[in-house]
Amino acid sequence: MDSFPRLLDAVARCLCRFESVVAERPVLAAVSGGVDSTALLLTLARLRRDGRLAGPLHAAHVDHGVRADSEANARHVAALCARLDVPLTVHRLPARAGHASEESLRNGRYAALHDAARALDAGLVLTAHHADDNLETVLFRMLRGTGPRGLAGIPESRWLGAGPRRVLVVRPLLRCRRGTLERALADLGETAYDDTTNRDVRYARNELRLQTIPALRASLGLGLDVALMTVASTARSATELLEAHGRRILSQRGQRKTGWSVELDLRGLAPDAAPFVREALRQAHEGLHPAGRAPTTAWLDRAEALLRARDGTRLAGRGGLLAERTRDGVLVVDPARAPAPPHAHGQPFHWDRGPQRFGDTEWTLVGAEHPLPPLTPSPAEAGRLRALLDPRGAPLPWTMRTRRPGDRFRPLGCDRDLELRRFLQGRHVPRFDRDRVPLLVDGDGRVLWIPGVEVSEHARLQLNTRRCIEVIAHRG
Repeated sequence: MDSFPRLLDAVARCLCRFESVVAERPVLAAVSGGVDSTALLLTLARLRRDGRLAGPLHAAHVDHGVRADSEANARHVAALCARLDVPLTVHRLPARAGHASEESLRNGRYAALHDAARALDAGLVLTAHHADDNLETVLFRMLRGTGPRGLAGIPESRWLGAGPRRVLVVRPLLRCRRGTLERALADLGETAYDDTTNRDVRYARNELRLQTIPALRASLGLGLDVALMTVASTARSATELLEAHGRRILSQRGQRKTGWSVELDLRGLAPDAAPFVREALRQAHEGLHPAGRAPTTAWLDRAEALLRARDGTRLAGRGGLLAERTRDGVLVVDPARAPAPPHAHGQPFHWDRGPQRFGDTEWTLVGAEHPLPPLTPSPAEAGRLRALLDPRGAPLPWTMRTRRPGDRFRPLGCDRDLELRRFLQGRHVPRFDRDRVPLLVDGDGRVLWIPGVEVSEHARLQLNTRRCIEVIAHRG
């Protein structure tokens, strides 16, 4: 079977698995002009011609600006796209002083592809990584030291970015060898642009490709490829199992889920669930990070250590993320994206006026007046996010505000005021929440209720209570 028809079938089968993601939106191909991306673009153009491509085809070329011939490279790609009638976007990265690292170039390239995809509202970004790239990646990570996820190699797909702006990156050539791509171009009479940086052994990947792997193949023959593919396949299976259990923990035990926070309730988990908890923390970090980046191994090690620390212990993460040990598990938040409470003076609270949002936070309070305390639901059934208050000893106006220095609180059943700071700490309220929870305060400045925590003795129901204020808090 000729190489090009094999490519057509391989790419078509891969894209069929992602048709629901594309949904007739544009498909964006990353084209550097080399053998791999040229073969990918030619394959996609043929699939488009045959009506086998879900959405319109676009191309993007990223000019890193590190080579003297980068403009000639961009012109080559532009000419190829013009000949194939494929719209092209060229993104030039800012000039860099000195020798740019591989990681910085890769991050810049993916950031540019993400911007181009968002501008087009593309359903997929397609890159030309192939089987030889995957083998190099596995060996490279093996030599540097890695775990099962690193040994699994390049994933066929992954999300780029985070939240509603994320874009799916797919590698449809990942099961094709580089020789197949070269023969396909030869069969079509096409030539690729010769990127001189691919021979620069100052880059570690080039040294591995041009020197280390040929030497190993000369010694081991095809056994090297078979061994690496076996390692990658085994590690991928282990990683898929790990990710599935991590998603289960995140789904079943994730509380207070917002676009900027999640708390894992880890009570009752067996010790042998530790690897899955670690994976759930990794996924939580990746889901909350502004750019969708996974945490470092060092961060995960320290996050696991939080489980053995006292509640209130904190850990900083990449992109400003914060992890905090709570009484029930671990809270992961992005403080920069957390909506702000109202100003220091707070905001008025009026019952019988519908829900009232506490500043821009996730908290909403709603109050209603009753001639007698309602008998249902019972306090145990209603939970700590509902309070029944006697207003006789609590003068108006009532206010919702955050805590202030010197605040004191008299808990239900207590005969003296306690320092609010120490009370919240003793009730295991997470440090992150202590300056966000809405305190319901009366006209004398006394705290009547801390939602989710406790009612004040000053507003407790009495046997002769004939007028009751019911307040319900919603979070989320």
